[in-house]
Amino acid sequence: MATNRSIGGETRSMTAPNGAPEPGGLSIFNRYLRPLIRVLNPRIMRLAGGWWFPTFSVLQHRGHRSGRVYSTPISALPGGGFFWISLAFGEEAGWARNVLAAGECELRYRGTDYHLVEPVVLDGASVKSQLPLLMRVALPVAGVHRILRMRPQRA
Repeated sequence: MATNRSIGGETRSMTAPNGAPEPGGLSIFNRYLRPLIRVLNPRIMRLAGGWWFPTFSVLQHRGHRSGRVYSTPISALPGGGFFWISLAFGEEAGWARNVLAAGECELRYRGTDYHLVEPVVLDGASVKSQLPLLMRVALPVAGVHRILRMRPQRA
């Protein structure tokens, strides 16, 4: 039986005809971690962007309606001249919509700040060979199929 989810008035199927999860369906993150975000994010923010936890980065983005600056812990890794950012909660996540609307953001990765530009949402399977090894292995296991690629802009 297919499960449906309503997004912005549009209903999307989350399962394929054979019953397998669709790439845009609920990932492990959406299913189990989304309800805990308010509890987990403040704790992750203490570790994010530092040297010792390279998978946790801090993304600073500006609200496309409010203009307010937000800081969000994310999973981002460099590789091949780009930063690859996991879309664990999908393109509908507030930070992802803000970054795509603005076309830029700031990223703190391993204690260094980067200005990122040219956001492109890609299917993880189509760029698998370009992804850092950790993402290449972990994202499909976690059910994350979309990834955001951004280029660091030189000062």
